[in-house]
Amino acid sequence: SMVPLLRQYAFMLAMVVMAGHRIWPVAGAMHLGVAYYPEQWPLEEMESDMLAIKKDLGANIIRIGEFMWGMLEPKEGVFDFKTLDKIIDCAENTGLNIMLGTPTATMPSWLYTTYPEVRSRGPDSPEGYRGAPASFGGRRQYSFNSEVYRNFSARVVSKLAERYGKRESIVVWQVDNELGHEGSDVDMSAASLKEWRLWLRNRYDNDIGELNRGWGTVFWSALYGDFSEIGLPLYTVPGTAKRPNEGWRSNMSPGMLLDFRRFRRDSITKFAKMQVDILRSYGVKGKVTTNAPGGFWDKAIDHNHIFAGMDFPAYDNYPVWGDSTAAPFPSTVALSLDTVRGWGSRSKSTSASTEQQKQQLHGMMIAEQLIGAQGHDIIGYTPRPNQAKAWTAAAFLHGAVHVLFFRYRAAVFGQEQFCFGVLDHSTERATGRKWKEAKETFAFARAHANIWLAPIKSKVALIYHTENVFAWQAQPQSTAFDFANEAHRFYYPFWRNGVQIDVISAESVLQQGGEFLHREYAIVLLPALMIVPEAFDTALEDFVRRGGSLWVGFRSDLKDENGQIRRQPSRLAALSGVSVEEIESLNAGQTVKLLDPKGSTSPFASVWREGVKIADKATTHAIFSYAEDDLFLGKAGLNLSAVTRKRGKATTMASSSSSSVVYVGAGVNEESLVSLASETLDEQGVDRLDVPKNPFLEQRIREDINGEQYVVDINHDSEPAATSRLGDDEMLQPYELRVTKRQLAQ
Repeated sequence: SMVPLLRQYAFMLAMVVMAGHRIWPVAGAMHLGVAYYPEQWPLEEMESDMLAIKKDLGANIIRIGEFMWGMLEPKEGVFDFKTLDKIIDCAENTGLNIMLGTPTATMPSWLYTTYPEVRSRGPDSPEGYRGAPASFGGRRQYSFNSEVYRNFSARVVSKLAERYGKRESIVVWQVDNELGHEGSDVDMSAASLKEWRLWLRNRYDNDIGELNRGWGTVFWSALYGDFSEIGLPLYTVPGTAKRPNEGWRSNMSPGMLLDFRRFRRDSITKFAKMQVDILRSYGVKGKVTTNAPGGFWDKAIDHNHIFAGMDFPAYDNYPVWGDSTAAPFPSTVALSLDTVRGWGSRSKSTSASTEQQKQQLHGMMIAEQLIGAQGHDIIGYTPRPNQAKAWTAAAFLHGAVHVLFFRYRAAVFGQEQFCFGVLDHSTERATGRKWKEAKETFAFARAHANIWLAPIKSKVALIYHTENVFAWQAQPQSTAFDFANEAHRFYYPFWRNGVQIDVISAESVLQQGGEFLHREYAIVLLPALMIVPEAFDTALEDFVRRGGSLWVGFRSDLKDENGQIRRQPSRLAALSGVSVEEIESLNAGQTVKLLDPKGSTSPFASVWREGVKIADKATTHAIFSYAEDDLFLGKAGLNLSAVTRKRGKATTMASSSSSSVVYVGAGVNEESLVSLASETLDEQGVDRLDVPKNPFLEQRIREDINGEQYVVDINHDSEPAATSRLGDDEMLQPYELRVTKRQLAQ
């Protein structure tokens, strides 16, 4: 049949359109390379390095320039591009593409010294450095809100765009470096205070009374008479210690803290957008992105906003770091990757063209993929042979189409001496275990490009609301609470079933219209949605009415958009057929036993628990209850439920399917929720795989560009593991990868 060939031709043509200025074959559409900083080595080694990167390693791109501002502008207004010219010329002569970073993450010494107003300032808390400005010699010492810093940044970005924007070899432009990382999203400088007050005036239409009502400042007589009286949320009495899930805390009004995080989010977005707009104005030929760091749900940042005007999302994938003692569960890495993929799926930006929106719907980049042990002053877990290959394969599996290893060679000086790369300090080029592993990884990626370049199709969506995450940051309510863990609690049971999962923001759902949820998904997961965005409750009700299945987490619909407690019962609990009667925080180290009527699991709860009452036992029943001898919520006490499921029928003419709403009113251990996820998937007719015994065995169904189905298996364990389809005599060895064409039952 000619149909598969025609479909492949159509996809290749689409890739040509997406490439814009360069025509790539399907496998060539993938950027595979290394972060390489030639200025950190004798330049006479550069040509040999690049030849090895291109010819032996099999890479087609290098990443450069992001920390070169001091070389590019050694004195104010005096620019020197000789070294960067040589690097770019050498790459072009070698046949390597380039990812060029704007250097604004590290300012020159003259800028730091001459203009002290550009410096960020740490929080004034009883712990750590009391209100200290960030010292020169590190990175990200700048205030996002400093007009002076923005102006100098705009100038150097303009100079780069003007000089290199038309170079065909520069296929990707990276804005700054890891925006908001390492605590740089918290800034208590004078510049921040000035912009904070302006931001508040704009948000509250210059009405101080509206702000007082929104923040509830009548409490503790914290009323403001004018916006000029409002300070930053510094240390106050009673103080509060920082929590494990966040490096800074304040005990100001929850409404103020929520707004301050919104302000910080908008400040970072504004800074990134300024650079994107400059690059666009010069008509740079390369695509535009930035490299997002990990720990994104602990920061006051929204990458959906950051990437809205960019061409695709990029992420620095470090499963382990300097204090890691072991490899993480692969599901936690997968959750991060799926979240990153979701940042590029929003067709919501009114400024983005239709073509930009199409590009955002496909793929992502791993700008930094760990391959060796990492750490600044403390070195963490060393990836085992082929473990980095497995992590990289997982990145492709979850939507990456471009991957660059960090880094080509470990630095001999600077704070990252112990960030080991493809080559260690004394390893000769084109030799060593990790060189071989990186080379094999690139070959694996190209061999299955027909899979990685096909868009991911999912019928399951985990939906979060960034401003809800901000509210949890300010008031975690349990010392054990971490939003990333709550997202994982709902993600893991479906991940174990081998299905694709989209992780997207509620904001993007609302911007794509009322039909979006029902059209795209059969199952929606809502972990700890304490703040429900306006109109989102209606969208969820419609989704269930049309036959969708919903999982609702504890503390849902507790607060309004000002961070004030709602005086009405939870609408999401009501949609689940229950009411929340009792609550209890389970702080770090506390657990309670749960009862499984089927006796198939040994469930327990941590972090939080609610006692929920079933409204109609004809439609709703308990999945997990509290232990009989639990004197508070068990049969010996109030006899309330922990997890429930409400079943129903779709009530629209267009659908006759069954709906269900699961209310998870406690921090149930993830493994005990796996069978419930299997049931939900089967009820909705979502194609899945059998659950493997080993939770370190990752498996996924993927379609290729021809519509053929494959199963990808990755054994992330240090021991052999059996898949859910192969017998014990066909084990996957530690960190082994397997791609198998799927045989569907006739």
